[in-house]
Amino acid sequence: MNKTQTNQFRMFLNTQEALDSNSTLWSSIPIMLSTKNNLDELIQRISDVNEKTVLNSKAVTANKTASLNALIEKAVTLSGILQAYAAVTDNMKLAGKIALTKSDITKIRETDVEAVVTPVIDEARKELSNLADYGLTEELIVEAETSLDDFKTQIGQPRVVRNQAFAAMTLMEELFDAANDLVKNTLDKLMIRFKFTNTEFYSEYERARTIVD
Repeated sequence: MNKTQTNQFRMFLNTQEALDSNSTLWSSIPIMLSTKNNLDELIQRISDVNEKTVLNSKAVTANKTASLNALIEKAVTLSGILQAYAAVTDNMKLAGKIALTKSDITKIRETDVEAVVTPVIDEARKELSNLADYGLTEELIVEAETSLDDFKTQIGQPRVVRNQAFAAMTLMEELFDAANDLVKNTLDKLMIRFKFTNTEFYSEYERARTIVD
């Protein structure tokens, strides 16, 4: 919900509470009862839809961040091994291919991560037989490849979830329109009778219907 919707929703809840607190005064009137039931249903649906707009994108983003961090750890580890080997063997060509730091990965677009990490993995596999003394193993390489695959599957997911959330927000706008129409054009009119028969209840209803910014 945006700020305007939040203020309106608080008004709906206050109106609901005012009616619930005075149900003995109106529950015997069929049209009042059905209108109140409709308001209750709209409030519940707004609440349910709102949950869909706030939670999933954060969860997916957290998963992607965890995948990226795992990939960084493994890729930078491979790079360190290869840099040490390049320094000992004075292989400047290799050194130029595999130098990689955490900031090299975190500062680029997520869609460019694969292009930066893949050369390091490829060189590690190519030099595997020469790097046993440096602690390079097939397992380390496979872990890096797996982490890269995991991260690639995460790319784009938060945007998809946000699009789903936007669809939910569009529905929520419709629900707010329906609730506002119900309160303004039906409930407010039905409540006029209490302006003369029960001024205390009517005053409480009016206060509840006030939207506080």
